[in-house]
Amino acid sequence: MKIGLIYSRVSTDEQAKEGQSIDAQIKLCKVYMEQNGYIVAKDGIFKDEGKSGSNTNRPGLQNLLQRVADDRAINAVFVLDTDRLARNTLDHLSIKTILKKHDVRLISISQPMIDDSPEGNFIDVVLAGANALQSQITGRKSSKVMELKVKAGWWAGVAPIGYINSINPHPTSQLDKRIITPDPEKAELITKMFELYSSNNFSIDALVIKMNDLGLTAKNGGKLQKSMIHHTLRNPFYYGKMLWKGELYKGKHEPLVEYDTWLLCQRVMNTHNQNGSRKRKHNFLLNGFLYCEDCQGRYFGEQHIKKGKTYRHYHCGVCKRGTYTDVDKLEKQVEKWFAKVEMTEEYANDLRNKAKSIVESLRDTTNEERQSLVNQKTAIEAKIQSAEDNLLEGTFTKEKYHGITARLEKDLEKIETKLAQTSKNYAKGVKRVERLVDMAENIQQTYHDAEPEMKREYLDLFFSKFMVKDGKIVAALPSEYIKPLITSGKLTVRIKNGWLPVHELIRNLHQFIMSPDVIGAKMSLFSTV
Repeated sequence: MKIGLIYSRVSTDEQAKEGQSIDAQIKLCKVYMEQNGYIVAKDGIFKDEGKSGSNTNRPGLQNLLQRVADDRAINAVFVLDTDRLARNTLDHLSIKTILKKHDVRLISISQPMIDDSPEGNFIDVVLAGANALQSQITGRKSSKVMELKVKAGWWAGVAPIGYINSINPHPTSQLDKRIITPDPEKAELITKMFELYSSNNFSIDALVIKMNDLGLTAKNGGKLQKSMIHHTLRNPFYYGKMLWKGELYKGKHEPLVEYDTWLLCQRVMNTHNQNGSRKRKHNFLLNGFLYCEDCQGRYFGEQHIKKGKTYRHYHCGVCKRGTYTDVDKLEKQVEKWFAKVEMTEEYANDLRNKAKSIVESLRDTTNEERQSLVNQKTAIEAKIQSAEDNLLEGTFTKEKYHGITARLEKDLEKIETKLAQTSKNYAKGVKRVERLVDMAENIQQTYHDAEPEMKREYLDLFFSKFMVKDGKIVAALPSEYIKPLITSGKLTVRIKNGWLPVHELIRNLHQFIMSPDVIGAKMSLFSTV
């Protein structure tokens, strides 16, 4: 008896078609093999369910080709039709070449005219071309339908995390029979994720850990990955727009975040990326802010040690000679530029009031978190006590008791850690509010007293460039955030419809001073100090 393998495939669209199912294909192949003197090899049935024939990267197909290469006893591979194997002419001929290399025939049971004769090979190529043409025509039709669906406001692909593909109970046309709706289990967590990141209290890495702790999982049920979080935060789908082939379309699905929150996340992400690009081996404060007045080139910080003495300086990367300036000299000059940012009394009062409301909100939120953790702790302690009672009564063995209590004690330890972290977060939040009040009193002094990391936040908020000539900062360019405040010279203004949502409870200093509700400034940024 000759030995054969069976390959069967269905695409997503074909799974429900009568006579084309996986089982139907296998059954027909087995009958043909039995009638023609073949037996199915052990573990010789290979399947690809829901896989397109236009792509050869299919597990079932790849495993079949590997089996052909490894098992010299195989005489033939059976398929219902050649289009089950491939819908691309080149792929079909490549697969057939591999089989022929190992002396394995390809037998299509519904196409008996295909054999190893010249005529059979010719017909095989013609059918492979026809299959490819049909696949391309179908793809073109599908692409057009998907484009029409997107233009009508309905997403045409797999729902992103936080949403699910659903059947529309009240369709108006073929285009809205299947729609995207919020995932009842994950939608709120996605909204929470955007809110957390917009607070600028989380890096992407920290956000991954936080969302995993809150119970958000990837679409496949596994743990979240950094790349997935990054892609989600960048996706305009979550505020109601759909990106399709480079164009944005207004969607009819329910947004999970406000546009302002989404936009804030983009600015936070861009700021993190910008700050990340400024990090150097020796972490110079003004790297990325200093530019040469003569050539417009960027200044760079360098550190050298000569005869045991450390020298730190900034210099123009283009002009170089004659531009070397001591680090402390330029950094002290920057402080003087902050003296030109004067807060109005109205703004200072708004800032103090907002600081008070933030503390109240922070206190309420912290108390809620602590109470929730205390309740969890009490429940775990009750379970430990119950396990002890069961041990004393002889209901539990020692092994079972130790197994249960070991797990519960680990859970208890996690709760204790979270309680301690909650207290730290509260103290940290209060400290930030103190900075808000300090800023209202004297922005220059606040900048002077700030830690290096916070100084970079201030720099990034107020300035985009400092122009340097002969060791002096001769001009400063305002940041994109501050530009809307300036019309000419010293002017007290309020920012126009800004991008920061005011309803958020907690903001760090960087976001808060950008709030359209409270920001105002007197600035003269272009005269020489």
